[in-house]
Amino acid sequence: MANETKKSSEKVDALKKSPVAKKTGSKTKRIDKNKIKKFFDNKRNLAVTAIAAVIVVLLAVFTVGIYKFGWSDNATLEAARIIPYPAMFVNDTSVTYIKYQDYKKAYTTYITEFYIKGEKKLDPNSKEAKQILSDANSRVDDLLVKNAIIESEVKKRNIKYTQKDIDDSFSQFVKNTGGDQEVENNLKKYYGLTTTKFKDEFFIDTFLSGKLQNAIQNDASLNADAKKQAEDVLAKAKAGQDFAELAKKYSQDTATASKGGDLGMVKKGTMVPEFEDALWKLKNVGDVSDLVKTVYGYHIIKLTGINGDQRQASHILIKTKDFDTWLADQVKSAKIVKWVK
Repeated sequence: MANETKKSSEKVDALKKSPVAKKTGSKTKRIDKNKIKKFFDNKRNLAVTAIAAVIVVLLAVFTVGIYKFGWSDNATLEAARIIPYPAMFVNDTSVTYIKYQDYKKAYTTYITEFYIKGEKKLDPNSKEAKQILSDANSRVDDLLVKNAIIESEVKKRNIKYTQKDIDDSFSQFVKNTGGDQEVENNLKKYYGLTTTKFKDEFFIDTFLSGKLQNAIQNDASLNADAKKQAEDVLAKAKAGQDFAELAKKYSQDTATASKGGDLGMVKKGTMVPEFEDALWKLKNVGDVSDLVKTVYGYHIIKLTGINGDQRQASHILIKTKDFDTWLADQVKSAKIVKWVK
């Protein structure tokens, strides 16, 4: 019995010393788990490194393709939708390569379909057609420069708007241009665009332009000199100086200044609302209005006749800085760096 107990004890001791026992020990399990974790961590790191290397290579390939060779194939454009490669900088505002290509394609399609094939009825491969398209490309550059300036100025002035504002403006645009189906058909035929793409990528520039135009026209700081001049002329008119002579000397309305500011008979609905409201408030022939502000500038209006529901009037116009003039000045002073051919 003692011998059997001794043998059993020796077997247990031998089993504990065997390799199998070491593999089931708690300490050994921890070592194996660490090795497995390390193995997979290394694999993961290798995979991440490999993916990063591929991305770097692709970035390098598309960068060379875009800036050296002017690639515009589908693969390049899809990459450019993800990576904001710049096509140009206007001051500190970047115009992305994908926006540059989208505008260029849409405008080229329009010039080809509407003007070259439509109005001019030219062979698109003719020398004249190619020259027209070349000129069109330069106009795309000009348009993108203006859009970049507008975008920057909207941010600078902190002009507020909502998605609802954009949606409402677009709905009005669609209504004014023939309705949903008409807009959809024309966009597809003349620009190669869907309505959604046009709204999201093109119409937003038109919308921002309108918002900034309103801000510029109502910016008193830009028109202080014009207002001061208009007030001086108004004082002369109120003091009884000859209105026609004042118009000839000071009015900046080239169509009427030489005629002493004479507008002839005016019907309601033919003039801008602010002008009409002021004119119809004048009761007696010879009355002169105070300054009237419209999108054109500051007007001084004189009622010169009444004929039923019509009014005869003369005016003196001192122009404010209109949006187009303001924008042209900004373009002239802008620092433009183009990165693409």
